[in-house]
Amino acid sequence: MTSRERVIAAFEHRTPDRVPVDYWALRPVTERVQRAVGAEDYEGMLTALGVDLRDVRDSATYIGPEHHFLPDGRECDRWGVPLNPGGTYAASVTQTPLVSATTVAEIEAHQPFPEPDWWDYSSVYDACLAGGDNAVMGGAWSPFFCVSMYLMGMQELLTAMALYPAVAEAVLTRVTDFYLESCRRQFEAARGEMQIFFMGDDYGGQTGPLISIEMFRKFIKPHLARLFTQAKAYNIKVMLHSCGSVYDFLPDLIDIGMDALDPVQVRARDMEAERLAHEFGQDLCFHGSIDTQQTLPFGTVEDVKAEVESRIELFPKGGFICAPSQEFMEDISTENILALYEAAGAYIP
Repeated sequence: MTSRERVIAAFEHRTPDRVPVDYWALRPVTERVQRAVGAEDYEGMLTALGVDLRDVRDSATYIGPEHHFLPDGRECDRWGVPLNPGGTYAASVTQTPLVSATTVAEIEAHQPFPEPDWWDYSSVYDACLAGGDNAVMGGAWSPFFCVSMYLMGMQELLTAMALYPAVAEAVLTRVTDFYLESCRRQFEAARGEMQIFFMGDDYGGQTGPLISIEMFRKFIKPHLARLFTQAKAYNIKVMLHSCGSVYDFLPDLIDIGMDALDPVQVRARDMEAERLAHEFGQDLCFHGSIDTQQTLPFGTVEDVKAEVESRIELFPKGGFICAPSQEFMEDISTENILALYEAAGAYIP
């Protein structure tokens, strides 16, 4: 099988010639793995490890305004959120500009909101072709729930869902509208050469979902359905990234067409691999699940190989892509990373 055939077989619950594998890591980790396998560049490293997917989500070229400022002069991101220079994830957010919003008019008046015209999508097709025989995943990352929290504040957005539902819906809709159009342009530009829409948002924590199932169905599911349905119209499979415990949401995600779940945080509540395989293995492909909270950072090479082998045994008829349960962090040894790919049959030392 080619890598693309292998990945599609896993998505469609057909037995591949070997389990597909993927790679996701912080840059310093990638640099040492690249040295360890003797690769000259990132693509050479992926090839050496036997990685079957290629990510083109950043292939559109930004051509919009060079800087974005709030009325008080502070520089901000493209959503008008002031950031700490060099910050990572939500830790970089210094202020939520819509923190006091209680009316739809306040949402509509916010500036800036990014425009799809700020990107040139003509490079997407060539990026897809560069994926060769690998499975290509792309589209906009589309974290509409997280971006809405950055705009309003987590507590304030959740409060608005309960007390000012029209306000919460206004910001979620505005953000999703941008991602929907960005995705459409990328799917069009790909001209049939993109196989997977890979988007991410976070709906779970270590001990359970961040919101109730009722709130999920009212505010989150309809927007996910818009994004999923559009991808399906282009014959593109859907993979959703969500950290934490999302067990409660899986039936609803299956209902609206999700094909695969990433990263499968197996130490979160109700996210045990055996349970997921038994209850949802016939409906979903699971991408990830090799534990980055305990096994990979603290286990031995033998522990890592045993976990990989046990995962493969859970999915004898496809439905599994072997990868870490979060990106490889700096506390994970190169030896344990290589052991993952060796145990999956993708890497030959």
